[in-house]
Amino acid sequence: MPGCRWPGDSESPSELWDYLEAKRNSYSKFPKSRINGDAFYHPDGNRPGSFRTEGGCFIKSDVRQFDSTFFGIHPKEVLTLDPAQRKFLEVVYEAFESAGVPLHKLSGSKTGTFVGNFNYDHQLMHYRDPENALPYSVTGSGITILSNRINYVFNLKGPSMTLDTACSSSLYALHLACSAIQTGDCDAAVVGGTNLILTPECQIFSSVLGAVSPTSVCHTFDSRGK
Repeated sequence: MPGCRWPGDSESPSELWDYLEAKRNSYSKFPKSRINGDAFYHPDGNRPGSFRTEGGCFIKSDVRQFDSTFFGIHPKEVLTLDPAQRKFLEVVYEAFESAGVPLHKLSGSKTGTFVGNFNYDHQLMHYRDPENALPYSVTGSGITILSNRINYVFNLKGPSMTLDTACSSSLYALHLACSAIQTGDCDAAVVGGTNLILTPECQIFSSVLGAVSPTSVCHTFDSRGK
């Protein structure tokens, strides 16, 4: 069963369906709580220290909000916990809930976790200040922990991996999960994908590459696509 956190206030599969049915547009300028877009935007994508996109599609709710007690995570560890880990924990729990699978039956089961991830913004934020590193920065911001956190919290005993193949990461995660079930490495699998824009660095490098749309909007299968 699916669970999700999508732009456009879509925090459940039914809300996502309603959003698509209404043909809504989730585009917005960069939220000030994440990036000061005015400080980095420039129409010339080759200008040093700038990017040429003015916004994108963002989850509207505060991605840092998290009920750590519910998931049994100590407050000191939450200080450095990647928002992607926080949201993924919530989504996986909701998926289990929607499937009607009690957590005590999942605990100890041969269930794998396969997660596709693209950016690593939260990790970049921690590496900016190595002289004041916090105890759980490695596990809180490390990309590998996206899948491991699920296995640990829900006590799943199948394979656990996070992979990055850029835009195809989630699809490859699904492929590996299906292969693992076919070969008997696991009896069931959690498959997901994460991508949160939190810092300007990845936007700058993508802009220099020419990988972002000059209009800030994707034009797939359109003559304006570049």
